[in-house]
Amino acid sequence: MKKIYLVIFLFVFLIVVINAILIINNKSTRRVIGNLYSAIESAEKKGDYNCCIEPACTMCYLGHWKFEEGTCHCDEAIFEDRFDDVCPECVSGIEKGFCKLTIEDCILDEEIYGGN
Repeated sequence: MKKIYLVIFLFVFLIVVINAILIINNKSTRRVIGNLYSAIESAEKKGDYNCCIEPACTMCYLGHWKFEEGTCHCDEAIFEDRFDDVCPECVSGIEKGFCKLTIEDCILDEEIYGGN
């Protein structure tokens, strides 16, 4: 009988530990994402980050696109009709209606993207 209680106790203890680990990891993820968007806001205030969608893309900031890490110039690319320089995350955001520019500016080149 004691063995059954011990097994039940260990099982419940294991579930509690696993849940605690998941909660800690979730908080860490939220903290990292929050820090990333804080850094993007700082870059925006300095004029280094000119994203065309809201919330701003992270692809450019992390250096996963054509621009220097920590910068975004997708809005300038749209204004200058350089649609091939607009990062995929911004293209997706524009297609979903997240553009923070004027509606006319958020119309992508139909030949490249098939239009909005």
